[in-house]
Amino acid sequence: CGGGGGSLPTGPDSGNPNQTGDLPGDPVNPNPNPGPNPGPEKPASSLWPLTAGSTWTYDITEHNGPNGRFQKHVTVVGERDVPDMPGRKALLVHSRQDRTVTGLYEEYSYQLELTNGLVVRLREEDHKDGNLVRTTTWSPATVKSLARIPDSLPWSYQSAVQELTVLGDGSREESDPTYNWRVVEQGLTMTVKAGTFTDVIKVQRDKLNDKGEVKTDKVRYYWLAPGVGKIREEGERTEELTAYDLKK
Repeated sequence: CGGGGGSLPTGPDSGNPNQTGDLPGDPVNPNPNPGPNPGPEKPASSLWPLTAGSTWTYDITEHNGPNGRFQKHVTVVGERDVPDMPGRKALLVHSRQDRTVTGLYEEYSYQLELTNGLVVRLREEDHKDGNLVRTTTWSPATVKSLARIPDSLPWSYQSAVQELTVLGDGSREESDPTYNWRVVEQGLTMTVKAGTFTDVIKVQRDKLNDKGEVKTDKVRYYWLAPGVGKIREEGERTEELTAYDLKK
């Protein structure tokens, strides 16, 4: 796995987990002429469009938490330098969750599309009511989604990362999670509040325990539509797309 053009990678992640800012592949070239790497998937076909100014709104149902139902608003802010990763740039994505009980929750996520078709997350900063509560980084960068439909099924990918969380009080927590990603269905037609979408793929993400077994309470499912992105998510909570505005 790693860089390269056509097909999505398969098999375990082979990145070096000790160097901050490592990627399980090569980043796309946002301005591909000139340059050795191909450009990003076109917004009309991408499963995870990252064009600056694009927005999505989701209705969220929290199954076991105190907030019940609330909305999430996602905006691609644009390319930024990734803090504490010299020379690394990524697309900054802002998420605002107006939680009904626990208050305003915001996430600032630094994401990159790779030439191998993966979308990865390098860093995330979580804020509650305007105060930074945690910063999380991954090495190599952790898989966030897919940018394109795999050439053929079955498709799966295993990502083993080192995760560092720095809490607002400066304390640190380290872990080494492993995730399995696989496409379980494609060519679906699906209707959500934002409309009816075709050529949808369903992706399953499993989190493994130390024995390599799937943590059944951590399984997540994502439905991704070309030219739109995530239209539904199921797991610890349910997210459904209600509105979107994609920029070219």
